Formats: sequence, C-alpha cells, structure tokens
Amino acid sequence: MTDTAPRSTTRGSRVPSAGVLIIAVYALCVLVPLVYLTLVVAFGLDPNGPDTARQELRDIALFGTAALVIGVLPGHYLAKSDSASRIGAIVYGALSVLTIMFFWSGAPGILGAVAAWLGGLTRGRTPERGAPRIFASIGLCIAILNCIANAVWSVVGAFVPH
Repeated sequence: MTDTAPRSTTRGSRVPSAGVLIIAVYALCVLVPLVYLTLVVAFGLDPNGPDTARQELRDIALFGTAALVIGVLPGHYLAKSDSASRIGAIVYGALSVLTIMFFWSGAPGILGAVAAWLGGLTRGRTPERGAPRIFASIGLCIAILNCIANAVWSVVGAFVPH
C-alpha cells in the first residue's frame, strides 16, 4: 500500500516541550533523590547516622528548588523576546556548566533545561542560531547527563552497602 499523504516540511522534534523537560529534570534530579533519602532516614539505613541524610535532604531540596526558581521565573520573561531569549540561552547554558560541581542537587540539569528552552530546542520553539544554539545544546546535554547521574546515584545508593 502506498502512502499518498504529503510529507511535512517541518522537522520533527524529539525534545518535549519546555514544561515537560524542566519538570522531568526536576523530578529525576531532585524529587527522586529526596524520596530515596527520606527512605534512608525513615528506615535508619545510613551508617553515618540520620543527621547526614537529613543534611543531604536539606541541601538537595534547597539547591534544586533554588535552581528551579532562578531558572523558570526569569526564563518565563526572557522567552517573550527573541533577543532576551538568545542572551538567556547563553547565560543559562554557562550557568549549567559552572554549577556542574553541584550535580547532586540537580541544579546543572535544571539550568541546562532552561537553556535548551530559551535556545529553542524544546517543542514549540524556533531553534536559535549561533552561540545561543550551542549553549542550549550544551545545556540539554548536561540536563540529560544530570538525570542519568542522579538516577544511577539513587539506585546504586539503594543497593550498595555504605
């Protein structure tokens, strides 16, 4: 059977919308580790005592949620203007690289997802050209890698004795 429907000239995107991407990164990088650490505290599984896990809970919640607020609130206003969106993609892409040492908090992933959004890599946005697109691509890569690292950290931490 032949397909007679005309092919679309627009390129399909495999990256979800900005909201879905940012929520997914926040869930995988912040909420999953918080659930894991809550279980560690509840069942007393931390050999260093519950205070260590409680401190990690506090730090992940604080840094991850701060990155979400710092990324999404200004990003919402930057996305309204093309020139501000380009600048925002560069700034948030650079911030995702600079915060890589805080990967445990999810901050680099969240800021990278915001860079991908402002750089036009998410569904429903027009991709930028030049430096904004490069920084958006770097941010998207960091967001994906941060999700993988935090998921592996939570799974390994659950099954490997400390």
